[in-house]
Amino acid sequence: MPAQTPWLDVPPIQPPADVAHPPADAVYTSQRSGSVASRVLSPGTGRMRPGPRDVVTVAYTAWTADGKAIDASSLRGSPSRWAIDRVMDGLRLVLQLMVTGEKRRLWIPRELAHEWATSTLVFDVELIDIEPMLDAPTNADLGLPPASAARTWSGVRYQVLRRGSGTERPKPLSTVTIHYTGWTEDRRVFDDSVARREPLTVAVDTVMPGLSEGLERMVVGEKSRLWIPADLAYVPPGPPRSALVVDVELLAIQRAAEGPPGTVYVRTNSPDANYVLVRPDGTPVPAQGSQTFRGAVPGVYRIKPETMKSYGLGLVASPRNLVLAPAGQLVITITYRPIIR
Repeated sequence: MPAQTPWLDVPPIQPPADVAHPPADAVYTSQRSGSVASRVLSPGTGRMRPGPRDVVTVAYTAWTADGKAIDASSLRGSPSRWAIDRVMDGLRLVLQLMVTGEKRRLWIPRELAHEWATSTLVFDVELIDIEPMLDAPTNADLGLPPASAARTWSGVRYQVLRRGSGTERPKPLSTVTIHYTGWTEDRRVFDDSVARREPLTVAVDTVMPGLSEGLERMVVGEKSRLWIPADLAYVPPGPPRSALVVDVELLAIQRAAEGPPGTVYVRTNSPDANYVLVRPDGTPVPAQGSQTFRGAVPGVYRIKPETMKSYGLGLVASPRNLVLAPAGQLVITITYRPIIR
C-alpha cells in the first residue's frame, strides 16, 4: 500500500499560472543542499526581517508543482505561527529575506521540503508579524557553553538570560509552571512550549535530572540557559539522550491555596507501605500505612509510593485530581499488587 499523503482532505484551491516552474525574474537562495526560487508578489511596509530563531505569523497557501493544493492557513481559520528554526529548510531560508507585509511565492525543491514531499512544493506566503526572540541562542551558544557560564555540582552549565523578581526557589518536590525551548547537539529543536504558547506545569522531580537541578536554583521570572550533559538529559530508566541546551523561564511555583485547612486521608492495603505525601508547596511528609493528616493546607497534593520488596509500585487509585478544598476532605487510595515470580 503506498504511503498516505497528508493533503488528501484539502479542497481544491486555484493554483497560480506559474506553479510548475519559477519565472525568469525569480531570485534564488542557495545552500549546499539546493536552491529555493522566489518572487515578490507585493512588497512589504516593514523594515524588520525575521532572525533565525524568531517566531512569525503568516498567511499561506501551498501546492504541489502539478497544482494540487496541500495546505492553507485559510482552511485553519486563522494565520499560523511558525518558529523559523522549526519550519522546512526552504521556508526558513526565504522567510529571513522578507519584511512584514510582504507577499512572496516560493518554489521549494524536494530536498529542502518536508520528508514526505515527492516533488517541488510551491508556497504563497504573507509575512504578517515578527516576534523577535531577543535572547535566542546563536549557533555558538548551541555548541559548547561560554567560559562565563556557571557550573552546578553535577556538571550542568548555566547562564542567566533575564533575572527574576522573586526570591523563592523551587524545592526538589515543588510543582512549577515553565516555558522552555530545547535543542539537541545537532542544533535542532526537540520541544518548544513557547512556539505552542502552552506553558508546562510539572513536578520538578519528574523532569530530566539536569533540568530539575537547573530549576532548583532559579527564582520566579528568571530565564536561564542550561547546557545539560547527556547523562543528565534523560529520566531513568530511559536511555541516555544527546547533550541538550534548554532555555527555561520559571513562570510560577505552586503554593497552598487560600482558606481554612482540611483533612487528607491516605488509605493503603499494606501497613508496611512507605510513601511520601507532597504538600502543595512541595514539602515532603514521609509516612507509612494508612494515615490521617489533619490541619492540611488546601491545594494540590501529590503522593510518591515507594517500591516494596515482592510488590509492585503502589498505584494511586483515586482520585485522579488530588485537590484538597478549603476545610474539605481528600481521600487518597494506594493499592499494592504482589509481584508473581
